[in-house]
Amino acid sequence: MSIPGARRTSERLVTTSAQAAACDRAAIAAGTPSFALMLQAGTATASLILREFGHCLAEGVVVLAGTGNNGGDAYVVAAQLARAGVRVRLHAIGLPRTDDARRASALVHARTGFHVEIIDDLDALVHGPEALIVDGLLGTGQQGALRDVVREACGMMHARQRAGATVLALDVPTGLDASTGDVAEGAVRAQCTACYGTIKRGLLMQRGHAGRIVLLDIGLGAYANGVAINDDGTATAPWRWLDAESVASRVPPIAWDAHKGRRGRVLVAGGEMGMAGAVVYAARAALMAGAGVVHTLVDTQSVTAVQSLCEAALAHRWPALDSAAHLTPASFALTPVGTMRPDIAVDAVAVGPGLGRSRRAGLLLQHVIASHRSGPMVLDADALWHAADAAQSLGIDAAMVLSHWTRDSLRESHRDADGAVPVVCTPHPGEFARLTGQPLPAAWPARAALLQEFAQRAGVTVLLKGTPTLVASPIVPHLLVVPHGTALLATGGSGDCLSGIIATLLAQGVSALDAAVVGATVHGRAAELATVRAGAVRGTTLTDLFDALPEVWRSIAASSEPAHRDSHGSVHGDSSRPPFVLAELPAL
Repeated sequence: MSIPGARRTSERLVTTSAQAAACDRAAIAAGTPSFALMLQAGTATASLILREFGHCLAEGVVVLAGTGNNGGDAYVVAAQLARAGVRVRLHAIGLPRTDDARRASALVHARTGFHVEIIDDLDALVHGPEALIVDGLLGTGQQGALRDVVREACGMMHARQRAGATVLALDVPTGLDASTGDVAEGAVRAQCTACYGTIKRGLLMQRGHAGRIVLLDIGLGAYANGVAINDDGTATAPWRWLDAESVASRVPPIAWDAHKGRRGRVLVAGGEMGMAGAVVYAARAALMAGAGVVHTLVDTQSVTAVQSLCEAALAHRWPALDSAAHLTPASFALTPVGTMRPDIAVDAVAVGPGLGRSRRAGLLLQHVIASHRSGPMVLDADALWHAADAAQSLGIDAAMVLSHWTRDSLRESHRDADGAVPVVCTPHPGEFARLTGQPLPAAWPARAALLQEFAQRAGVTVLLKGTPTLVASPIVPHLLVVPHGTALLATGGSGDCLSGIIATLLAQGVSALDAAVVGATVHGRAAELATVRAGAVRGTTLTDLFDALPEVWRSIAASSEPAHRDSHGSVHGDSSRPPFVLAELPAL
């Protein structure tokens, strides 16, 4: 970790169905009874419902139970809600077929002092008064098309949703494949998903079907973070994601007496004529991420625009590059760097926003990389286009080009605290496809494998933008997943903002991997907040993203503070999370 004294918390698993089952088996083998996991899952969900869906409970709750362990979870939810005085109507699509599910079913029938009404006829639930429906039909074992009896129950939920009811799914919404994200015809689109133990991959790929995701502690303990078994039974390095506390532990504090030099000096290079806006967005984002000084290196015609739109940034003109006019992007790919002295003293560089694709822009790229060869760097947008162009011209791999550009001896001697070359590349799917010379695989496991393999060959951290965003490092065996963001980010200039944030974190001493993940998290959470404030993506612009950034940074700082009680007795800090709740992701 590159931040001395920082508190680094565990990364959480993002699991396939098989990996989630392996976590359960490991906890059970270590002495936790399987029914104890089911009992805590249902109890934690009932606690969530009572705490946050109280406004939906006046007319009772409908609970739908399947025949497997997901149905067992549903029986526990029904029993615990009834014990709390909530009127429950329960419909089971069949008899429970696992020992734990049968035991959970007995809770509904055997306990005294409360009553759950068992409804055999599904039609009796179609026009009921309940405002909340609990979907416990199918869990992580769901694959392929839905059986008729399940589709009928899903149809009832759809009808009730159209009438204004809310659906809360247990672990995954029925019809959503937990491993692949495939959605079966007739699948449930939940407003909230109570996810058990680990986040399931399918939820992150289909946020629209998952709704708000609340990760609940079901008693797996350490086994929620260390087991990874593929669907074929082989071991694998799992995907992981960072919760709020983990992100906060990777953000360096800004001392109360810090001067601008200690807060990080960033250079944003690009801004060919007509594209000054990209540099402005990157510079503004860098300043809002805490940079002390932001320099920009832009085409002469862009200087006035940059100084007008981002007054705090210093604007420098592109240098004359006539002496290198004989070089081409292809020859640049294998031209030794290190012959130019730095002309601007900075701690990190972001090159590519609005750079352009002209031969002159390619020469500027060479100049910037050579002039700042020992420091951290973000390669984005047109910088990646030039890398792919050079590779195609020479008939070599773009990863080889990137490796050559970033493997200078001075940079090698300045590896970050994680042991990696401090370079982050941030392609979107189209740019990544051009870098690899092949279409981006539709299947997420294949996409992830390609990303990891490319990062290994290039020797740099690669952030693949998307939903979700994936980050691969050449020195870490697992992918990191950033599940945050909305369609607000699907607009020109969004990636430039991300580059500015990452460059600032690099300038402040954060490792390449952490800078990429924290930057994408902040970027995505700001988009979520801006979208919530506006009520929709339409009508929002990147100005709204900038307006949301201060609150996101404040919330991250709050996540790193120790728990304390205010004058009213309320608990704030790490211990203020509600019972059983490990982490949350908002509905998109």
